Amino acid sequence: MPGSSVKPVKVLIVEDREDDYRYLAMLLLRTTLADAYVLTWAPTYDEGVKAIVVGDYDVGLFDYRLGKGTGLDLLREAQKRGCEMPVILLTGFDSAEIDHEASQAGAADYLCKVELTTIQLERAIRYARRQASTLAELRRTTRLLDGILSSLPVLASRVDADGNVLESRGHGLQIVGFDQGELVGTNMLKAYPKIADDIRHAIRGGSANFVWEFKHGERSHYFDNYFRFDEERGHGAIGFSVNVTARVEAEAERNRQTQLLRSVMKNLPSVAGRLDTTGRVIEAQGSGLAHCGILAPEMVGRLFVEMFPRSRTYLAAALKGESVNFSLTGRVDEQDWHVDFFVSCDPEQDLGVTFFGRDMTDRRRLEHALLTATDSEQQRIGADLHDGLGQQLTGLACLAAALRERLQASQPNDAAQADLIARIANEATEQSRALARGLSPVQLEHHGLSSALEDLTFQSQRLHRIECRFRTRGQLPQPDHLTAIHLYRITQEAIHNAVRHGEARSIHVSLISGRSAHRLVIEDNGKGFDPQSPGEVGSRGLKLMGFRANIIGGTLTVTSHPGRGTRVECLFGDLNPK
Repeated sequence: MPGSSVKPVKVLIVEDREDDYRYLAMLLLRTTLADAYVLTWAPTYDEGVKAIVVGDYDVGLFDYRLGKGTGLDLLREAQKRGCEMPVILLTGFDSAEIDHEASQAGAADYLCKVELTTIQLERAIRYARRQASTLAELRRTTRLLDGILSSLPVLASRVDADGNVLESRGHGLQIVGFDQGELVGTNMLKAYPKIADDIRHAIRGGSANFVWEFKHGERSHYFDNYFRFDEERGHGAIGFSVNVTARVEAEAERNRQTQLLRSVMKNLPSVAGRLDTTGRVIEAQGSGLAHCGILAPEMVGRLFVEMFPRSRTYLAAALKGESVNFSLTGRVDEQDWHVDFFVSCDPEQDLGVTFFGRDMTDRRRLEHALLTATDSEQQRIGADLHDGLGQQLTGLACLAAALRERLQASQPNDAAQADLIARIANEATEQSRALARGLSPVQLEHHGLSSALEDLTFQSQRLHRIECRFRTRGQLPQPDHLTAIHLYRITQEAIHNAVRHGEARSIHVSLISGRSAHRLVIEDNGKGFDPQSPGEVGSRGLKLMGFRANIIGGTLTVTSHPGRGTRVECLFGDLNPK
């Protein structure tokens, strides 16, 4: 807005790689808000500690690996020094373990720098600052409540049959501005007419519980419990008053926060709620997934797995105490939708689990467009190899063979060299054709998935000089061309990983059809790996295979152990269990 001033956000970036710092700076300075961020760079762990001590920052971006320590160590050091700055932990790879540890340590968010965008980073900073503000307010309220409880804010009083205070004791008096005994002689019926009927009821032999507002300097709220203390003589009542000002104010704040949460859930493309221990939805909020046919009010009272059968395995793990995430797909009004669900259990309370669903439709469409563009480029390169380089190598081999024939009689040594050139050119031609088949699988388009996979395994066996076999079981599936392309690329990537990284000597590819779903399985006898290790969790190849599986509405499972080979399985087709 013209003439308005935006207070810049002071950001502390602790990053030991200058390139990564410049990348983060570029993302932040790309914002549409002029002078929205002021950046301070600390290139080492020690420099980060110094900056925390002397600086006053609105948010911190800490890299996980900082040489001397980790970003989590630095976060804990900041907390020890009383720094309340919200901290976002950054890594070069996604890791569920680090994510959990960061959450436990008090990090405001956990982001992967790979493919990080300005929108994502700016949103994380905005949410982190909002969360920090909320937590600061909560800490202030908590300190107030702790102070009240530690000083026993209780007021005990006794009134006669006419409502006159005969005795009053308790630190609650000082809280509302009275000295000890100052209320003695006050007629409660006249001084506080709003509670007069309740006190009269107690004097007559009943019991009265009520919350009333007390004004003496500052406004306070008290919860009172009055009852008759001398039934034989009818001499008044005795009452205990507990200061509940903090509770009343906290309730008002909770109502405001609840309203804010409802407003957020109404406008975000998401849904959130809770399940009981049987997996039944007992609470759901959010209207942002209505376009996916997921309506929060209609979810309440229903079993989650009945609405989304593909979640059965994941939900069972969550109900056992694990935190899981999974993707669901569907179709509404001829439009596909994709939603990522995050389900977690509170181990301290046996109350089922909470879930959060986020619309990923646009992202999946973008991923699909990128993968389609990549596949098209590979097909183009494959065609160029086959029609261009392949033809030139064939011509070279023919020329060398002709030269060999002419030199055979007069110059046998030169003829032998020409023969060697011809053989090398023929071998290069075969290799270029094998590469061309991998980049542009003609078999897939003309003869279907099974034929293309069989040709892929045959060419892999020739190219890498290993055992690579293909087999089928059951009635062969007939997937559409898009699904077939992605299954072919998943197989290709798995074979590539097995040969290059796993050093496998034997690979078996299986296409198995069942009554409700189909399975594509690639197994090898390579050296294996730990899929949960930080380096593998963020593996580009594994993530790409997972993206391809999600796009076709399938699920990808990678099972491997060091020294025991690897098994990649893609479940696709009708995934609803019978």
